[in-house]
Amino acid sequence: MVTIHNLDVTFDVEGEGDSATFSRLFERHIEAWCRRQERETRRRQASEEQRGLGDRPAGRGGAR
Repeated sequence: MVTIHNLDVTFDVEGEGDSATFSRLFERHIEAWCRRQERETRRRQASEEQRGLGDRPAGRGGAR
């Protein structure tokens, strides 16, 4: 597994229109990616919580 903590990308874009178009599209797609990552993180956390419910003895964080 590889984790990237910081990524810098540089593009040479000609004209103002191209730069604005790139910025708009990049922002749209990075926001969508972030939402997918957040949903996956919440899904994994919920799965871990559900998985642990039956493993805890009564009185120690188990069912009350």
